[in-house]
Order: sequence, then C-alpha cells, then structure tokens
Amino acid sequence: MRRETSFPLHRIQRKVNYIKGESREQELLLPERLEDYVEESNPVRFIEAFVDKLDMQGCGFERSVSNSKGRPGYDPRDLLKLYLYGYMNRTRSSRMLEKACHVNMEAIWLMGKLQPDHKTIAEFRRKNPKAFKGVFRKFVVLCRGMGLLGGDLVAIDGTQLKAVNNPKRNLARSRLKRMMAQADKKIAEYTKRLDDEDAREKGGRKLDRRALAAKIDSLETELESMQVLEEAMEKAEVNQISDTDEESRAMSKNPRIAVGYNAQASADGKHGLVVAEDLSNDVHDYDHLAPMAEQSKENLGCPESLDVLADKGYDKASQMKQVEDLGMRCHVPERKSKGGGSNLYSKESFRYLKTKDAYRCPAGKLLPRRYETVKQGKLHYAYTDLGICQGCSIRSNCTRNERGRTVWRREDEHIAERARRRMEKEPETYKRRGEWSLMCACYNIKRTISTLGVEKLAEEVSSRKIRHRRSASASWLLRYALRLSKRLADRVSKKACELDTNRLKAQIPAAF
Repeated sequence: MRRETSFPLHRIQRKVNYIKGESREQELLLPERLEDYVEESNPVRFIEAFVDKLDMQGCGFERSVSNSKGRPGYDPRDLLKLYLYGYMNRTRSSRMLEKACHVNMEAIWLMGKLQPDHKTIAEFRRKNPKAFKGVFRKFVVLCRGMGLLGGDLVAIDGTQLKAVNNPKRNLARSRLKRMMAQADKKIAEYTKRLDDEDAREKGGRKLDRRALAAKIDSLETELESMQVLEEAMEKAEVNQISDTDEESRAMSKNPRIAVGYNAQASADGKHGLVVAEDLSNDVHDYDHLAPMAEQSKENLGCPESLDVLADKGYDKASQMKQVEDLGMRCHVPERKSKGGGSNLYSKESFRYLKTKDAYRCPAGKLLPRRYETVKQGKLHYAYTDLGICQGCSIRSNCTRNERGRTVWRREDEHIAERARRRMEKEPETYKRRGEWSLMCACYNIKRTISTLGVEKLAEEVSSRKIRHRRSASASWLLRYALRLSKRLADRVSKKACELDTNRLKAQIPAAF
C-alpha cells in the first residue's frame, strides 16, 4: 500500500507575497506645515480663492458682518467653503461634513483646522437659502468674463426631484373631502348602532358602548384636524398640502417621484455650463419657458440674439410669445394631439391656410371658421362644416361625432407654428440640444477646473472684483449638484483632468 506524505500548509502560505504596511511604531518625519499636505493643483485651492472674493453681504448671507459683542461665531465664508467642498465630493450630510473637518486633510486645510459641529453646519444651510443663488450667479459672471459662455444658444430642460415627504402625508383637496365624507359616514354608523342597542332583544349580543364611544371620539378628533387642513388650503389658495415638506407637491406625471419638486435649468451651448436655474412645485414644464429664457438672457449679459431650445414639454404658445417679445427665438417641437381615438386623424393631419383662415382636412375639403369661445381663459376658434362631414367617405377615420369634426385653434397658435417652421428650416440648431443634464454651481466649478486648471482659475478670481446682482433664491442647486457633479466629472478625459494650476489662477482677474 502506497504511503501518503503530508505537507504542512503553513509552508505554502509563507511563499505567498503580500503588500505589507509599515509598523505603527515607526517614527516619521511628516511635513510641519499644513500647506504642504495640499498640492497646488488641488480644487480646494480654487474654492478658497473664489469664496474669498465673494461679497457675502451682497449675496445675503447672515452674519456676513461680524458683531463686536458676544461670543464670535464662524465666518460664513468658511461654512460656504465646507459646503462647496462637500457637495463637489458627494457629501451632503452635516454630520459627515463635521467628520470631514476632523479626518479629511483637504477639508482641514480648507477650514484652517476649524471644526464646527453638525448643528452649526446644518443651521448655516437652513438660514441662508436665498444666498446660494447669488453664489451661482457670481460664478456664471466669472465664466462669462473668461469667455466660457457662447451667449448665442441655451437649452432648457427640467427634472423632478423627490422630496422628503411620504406620499401618505400629502393630501389633495379631493382626497381630503373623500376622507372627511368617510369619517362622517363612520360616525353616523357608530352612532346608529348605539341608538339601536336598546331596541335589541334580551337574548341578543350586547354591544360594547365604551368601545363605540371611543371610536366616535377618535373619528371626531380626526375630522376636526382634517377641517383645519381644509381651511389652511383655502387660505393658501392651493389644491394640496404636504405635512412634512410643506412646499412639495404630488408629481402625478412621474410615478417614481410621488411627492417632490420640479427643477429647471438652462445650459449654454458652448461648454454646457448652467446659466439659469429655478425650482418650483409645478407638475408640468410649459409655464417655465419664458421665465427661464429671461433669466438666461440676463445672466448672459443680454445678448442681441439668443436661440432658446426646449423639448415638447414646453410647447405653449403664450410662453413662446413672451420669449419672442424679449427678442429671442424659440425652437420647440409640437406636442402631438390625439384625434379622440387611436385610429382617428389627429389635428396635425389638418393644414391651416392663413390666407383663407380655414383648415384643409385629409379629404381635401376646407373647414371654415364658424364661431369662437373661451377655454381656460384663452380665446379659441372653431373650424367645422357639417355638410362636408356628412357626405365624407373617410368620416369613420376622422370623427365619431354626429355633428362632424371640429378643429380648434388658439388665438396665439401662430406663434407656435412660427417656431416649428423655424425648426424645419434650421434642423441642425435643434440637434445641438440633446438631453441636457441639469447642472449647477458645483458642476460648473468642476467643469471649469477641468477646462482651465486650478491655479489659472484661482488667479483669475484673486485679481477680479466680482460684480453682485441681487436675485431670488434656489437652494436646490447645492442639493442636486451632489448627484450630477461626480457623473459629469467622470466624463472628462484623463488628460483634461491634469490640472494646470498656474495657468488657471492667471485667468481669474480678467474675468470679473
């Protein structure tokens, strides 16, 4: 019988090589200066230079002017630097930012070894929402001065952001009325059961009067609270209300975001930098075209001509008219309308003849204008001809109405038609739109650093005086930048990410 020989496993393991760390007892000669731990091309150096040049009082930051009395507080510049650094590196939590001030060398350098607690950090963001937009616009001014904005074309798009509000804590007026009706019904039912208890037979099962009375009291209390909510809706003139995040609304258009906000952004066509932003609780986008276009034009320095690109969600003639009245050109596709059924001709199958003020139907007949009416505050014209429709051979493909097909036209529809004709003549302009990612201040900073380098950009900031322009607030910039800044920064090539620090700092003085 063959004898098997055993080989000790520990000898095999000794032959495997691993990367070994140094002993923790080893004495080290570390740099004595904190400055030596952050290289010259590090983006935190630009954050330092940019924030130091901001007019904090003009932006609207609280405690921007120190008080000589009492215990001194933190400089809002330092807390703004910490937030910009955190959002550029996907760190939103105030507790995580507090920890970074203790363990992160970049944050320690940026804060000058200051270590604010998480409550101080969170309170800074809560008390200064209106000042964040000023920071965003000042960086747009810097980019414009350095020639990073084309100023001839902007693309507007929107997205929906989820709010920290459970859908069950959001009540619409119709839902609230149904809940109140159900509560009234249950109260009446329980009250009737109490009244009928005395009429029951002696051998029947007795009701628990205390339990029913407790249910009635509970329902009455709930009903009173719902009545208070209804009065609050009427006072605020809104159709829904959220309990946790009061300004958030139900986004019925997006099932994944039950309750949230509608975020808007306008990006310049040259380098894709954001030049305008807004946040609202509107479900739809079509009421934001003119405000976003106007804000874009103002931030770009009011150029003589500006092309505004948007998707079909912004197709609203009244908004396009406002944009054209401001001297801009719209490029917005048409929203396809349904003809009352999947197999019926849509409105796009009817051609409007301006000279005859009539529509030519798919059968080649003319539908003249018959009457006008007001719908949703807008004047509409009706084009129809009962005699033509009754004898039409393709009527079954056009309408199921016994009185024939009626084509409705808005009084300002010629504005939308002009925008579509422009798109047909200039298709390449609209192709430049693409699916624009919504960007913000932190993304603009990272994109500019990747383009110019840290030192060149920091020197530009250091030698320029940033012009201040007062405006309303949009604090969602810092929130939403967290999600997109990393994704967009990853697209920059490795060669572009090799930051030329000295070249970047030299650009900042001439930009402001």
